Amino acid sequence: MRYHEPHIGIAAVTVLEALGFEVSLLKDRRCCGRPAFSQGNLDEAARLGRKNIELLSAGDASGPVLFLEPSCYSMFIEDYRELKLAGAGLIADRCFLFEKFVENILSTEPDALQFREEQGEVAIHAHCHAKALMKPGFMVTLAGRLPGRKVTLLDTGCCGMAGAFGALESKYELSRKVAAPLVEQIGAQSSGATIVASGTSCRHQIEHFTPVRPKHMAELLAEALA
Repeated sequence: MRYHEPHIGIAAVTVLEALGFEVSLLKDRRCCGRPAFSQGNLDEAARLGRKNIELLSAGDASGPVLFLEPSCYSMFIEDYRELKLAGAGLIADRCFLFEKFVENILSTEPDALQFREEQGEVAIHAHCHAKALMKPGFMVTLAGRLPGRKVTLLDTGCCGMAGAFGALESKYELSRKVAAPLVEQIGAQSSGATIVASGTSCRHQIEHFTPVRPKHMAELLAEALA
């Protein structure tokens, strides 16, 4: 997101600043380690994780740590612990998926953000890691706070990309077959529906197999701010 989809990060900052937060980007941070971890390179994943934990533990840092990518979020709250990295638990307690963090606030302060009313349909494809770690219903609740929107959580499985899996030539056909139910459901949506997918791999897969340009929830919210 730093280099390939910065518009999503900008949208997230817009929403958080509208909520009154001062947003900072952690300097010298490393990759979360998910690519290495998913390929079985645990030593490299641990090395990256230790550096990130060190950076987030420096000084009197205690604020919430937000993630726009569920794969990265899951590394911090689950896999660093599995790797038995010192301090992983303390950092995990501060970590939130962006959508969940915003919905937690709006659930107690529903007027903290003002959205424009606009008639439309929103269909959400939840990331596998998000579904594994929590019930994704909060995403529907959050998008449903936008006046006039009809929101649906698609009953989908994996998008078929699964990190680097779908990028391998030898796995392309299998990846396409796994994606078929998602592609079918997206094709069944009305022509003006907005498709929301929080995972980078999911968005790339959707763009590859459909004419749709999916959005991150941060984009949906930022564009709707009054």
